Amino acid sequence: MESAIIITVYNKENYFDACLQSVLTQKCSFPFVVILSDDCSTDSSAVLCRTYAERYSNVEDITDGEHRGVVGNYLYCLKHALDMGVKYISQIDCDDILADENFLSRQISFLENEEKAQVATSGFFLINEKEDLALARAKFNELNPSPQSCGCYKDLNISTKSLLVKNNTIVAGGATYRTDFLQKYLEEFATVEDSTQDLPLWLFLSQYGKFYGCRVKSLAYRDLQESVSRSEDIQKQISFQESSLNTRLRFIDKLQKSKHYIKGAKRLFLLKVLRHTAKLAKGEYLKRLRVTLKADPSVIFYGSFWRSILVYLKKS
Repeated sequence: MESAIIITVYNKENYFDACLQSVLTQKCSFPFVVILSDDCSTDSSAVLCRTYAERYSNVEDITDGEHRGVVGNYLYCLKHALDMGVKYISQIDCDDILADENFLSRQISFLENEEKAQVATSGFFLINEKEDLALARAKFNELNPSPQSCGCYKDLNISTKSLLVKNNTIVAGGATYRTDFLQKYLEEFATVEDSTQDLPLWLFLSQYGKFYGCRVKSLAYRDLQESVSRSEDIQKQISFQESSLNTRLRFIDKLQKSKHYIKGAKRLFLLKVLRHTAKLAKGEYLKRLRVTLKADPSVIFYGSFWRSILVYLKKS
């Protein structure tokens, strides 16, 4: 088996059919398997997983009735895919759509020819809650009038340091991974305690190769109101950012132990969180300010430290 596409499922019965059909209609000259796992949905998602596995020979439903959470379910699927011996692994959220029928073929063809690449990503565009596969593909054709001619990839210059101190710049659903270091990732760094499955994986793989991006916008990313990025619940956003902080600091500790520490990474990220809390939750800012100064008093010499104070004063 050449490739696997992981789809973790939870309460997305209204979008699941369009997602899976977009995957199954990929035009590939090589075999690929679709791995489904439902995480104890309360709607009919689990039934849909079983139905598709019975209907299609290259769809495997590994749902076992255990509730693992978003990250735990992904790691469960990732381990299963690696046990199958696939060479490449892609992922897509169960509410998104692969609008490009050549997505998988293009990604893997690139990885086959670029040994330095650990990750190949595709561009994305937004769709709303009501758009289906046909509408997504129509929008894809409008955005990419000649997808074959603009299908080149470029180095995204995503380094370990940039992942530690900046916001994510790629979307997990448009990514395909070489499996060379994924078993090592599961053994050395992966944990269900993380709030997202992509950031820790990207941090880990950034040690071993490059991230490349394609200009073709292949992924139709469904912009749902309940997503964390659109949530009006400030505490929910802060909790998510705190978890991302913990993931980054855990990775910094790993780098220190392996003598690959990136100088100043922890300080830069503390400043990033300080700016974030000043903007989003002014009630949390003074607490975060005290914690940051205690952890590293030298932050007062950085312009971003004083800019965070200005943001806080304006919000107050």
